[in-house]
Amino acid sequence: MGNQNNCPHQWCQSSPFVPNWAQQTPAPACPQQSEPVTPNPVFPITATLPTCTPLQLVQTSPTTALVTVSIPAEAIFTLPTKALEIKNIKKRLKITQCRFFNFSPPVMGKPQDTPKLILGGFVRKDIQYSEPTRQTAHTVEGTIKDFVVDVPWSCVVDLGSALVIPPTLFGQQQEYEYLRTTPLPAGFSSKDKLMSGDLTEFNMVSTEFLNTLPTCTLVYSQINEMDEALDRVQLHGGPFEEGLFRTVQEKMIILVQLQLTIPAAIDPATTSCPS
Repeated sequence: MGNQNNCPHQWCQSSPFVPNWAQQTPAPACPQQSEPVTPNPVFPITATLPTCTPLQLVQTSPTTALVTVSIPAEAIFTLPTKALEIKNIKKRLKITQCRFFNFSPPVMGKPQDTPKLILGGFVRKDIQYSEPTRQTAHTVEGTIKDFVVDVPWSCVVDLGSALVIPPTLFGQQQEYEYLRTTPLPAGFSSKDKLMSGDLTEFNMVSTEFLNTLPTCTLVYSQINEMDEALDRVQLHGGPFEEGLFRTVQEKMIILVQLQLTIPAAIDPATTSCPS
């Protein structure tokens, strides 16, 4: 009875029939309150990706090509503690997405797009910097700190129309029907008959092509970066030319060379059955 006093008021009415599974399941002390339903869906945050013009496109075979692209990137990050200076930055390029979008088959009178390559990833930066712990008018004593940060980047590479890329094959659904001949009712000549398709049948041929997903292989990368402190202030009690900072702005030019492999698709129009 103590639990019922804490529960909100409910309308109680005897049920005409209670199944066995419900009788065996103990009722909770208080009914569970359902979560409110959101009236409108929450849409994800979207952004327009920058388009990067490839520096070089070399088709090494009918199904492979070397794509060299320069990707500019910028980021602002904050160090966990105040730094006197940056000692070293080790960088490593990580590619998390290399998605190929082929163009649609050409159609007379309709504009045609060029194939695209969507790239995404991050640069792992291991920053080693000195944190001052004690200073005099002419000296500074400190310790070496380590800070790892991932700087994301993304780009859309326009492959243009120079590459010979195997077309993407699309599935098809084609309906067919048979002729049905039935006699006509009174009022028509006995020599006439109704000829039409049969509305009581549904026949279809479905064709499905499983295209091989193109793959990317990282061949070469180069990162040219410039890092600059944004909030540097003078170190009080230390040498006049020394200062402390935490916020760093970096600009990077990422040079990437990828090998794009597009397996050749089987064109059903050119295949023939063995005799």
